[in-house]
Amino acid sequence: MSHPPLRLDSRSPLRRWTRPLAIAAMARMARMALWAGAGILALALAASAVQNAPPAKREPANVMSYEGAAWLERDGRDQQEKPEVVLAAMQLREGMTVAEIGAGTGYFSRRIGKVVGPTGKVYAEDIQPQMLDLLKGYAAKAGVHNILTVLGTDTDPKLPPHAADRILLVDVYHEFQKPQEMLARIAEALAPGGRVILVEYRLEGTTAAHINIKHRMSIEQVTSEWTAAGFQLLDRIESLPAQRIFIFSAGGPPAGGEKDGKTKPAKPPA
Repeated sequence: MSHPPLRLDSRSPLRRWTRPLAIAAMARMARMALWAGAGILALALAASAVQNAPPAKREPANVMSYEGAAWLERDGRDQQEKPEVVLAAMQLREGMTVAEIGAGTGYFSRRIGKVVGPTGKVYAEDIQPQMLDLLKGYAAKAGVHNILTVLGTDTDPKLPPHAADRILLVDVYHEFQKPQEMLARIAEALAPGGRVILVEYRLEGTTAAHINIKHRMSIEQVTSEWTAAGFQLLDRIESLPAQRIFIFSAGGPPAGGEKDGKTKPAKPPA
């Protein structure tokens, strides 16, 4: 048996009782919608702030102590780091003046000394005198006599001004405690047309996963810091197993008329 629908006129007590409840419910729904919209807007603003925020400042790694110097002369380093590729990228010639900053035991300085020959010279810089003592011993044993050791500081490598045709830094820049000051001094040490060759373990990918993350650098970290200091990136070489090579000039096109921003690979030294 069906019943006719209940009809309430405006004078019905039930109508007068339900109307405030409906209004209150609609008000609650409106407030909930407003809160939800505000929450979505806040999340969007927060995401935008994170996306547009400047990258966190890189924290320098601790300086490797001379007590770990055996790592620099370890068996297998030739295969792991391919120094002949680095030397080829430097485009060395006999008679050049070359500086190595953070030379450690002289693993690269000795090889450079042999290439530039008796008419060239190598300034091997380190901030630890114990490292320089080890370097002298290794150089004497290898019969390389054109290396001049230089004791630097964390703000100044103490290189002669405008003297270096090439400056090499291998896995050391990330340890600079005061990189801005060091970059300024490096620029001053370059001869006209000189180049800086920087080698660092890759932060991106897994090729350098065996290296502590604090001792690895990304492309963005390197290029942003060096270009901000007035250097111009000429080339980047990715052919090393776990590291990459950056080649910089101290602003302006390199000597010799090259203006395309790319170095021409040299043959590895004999």
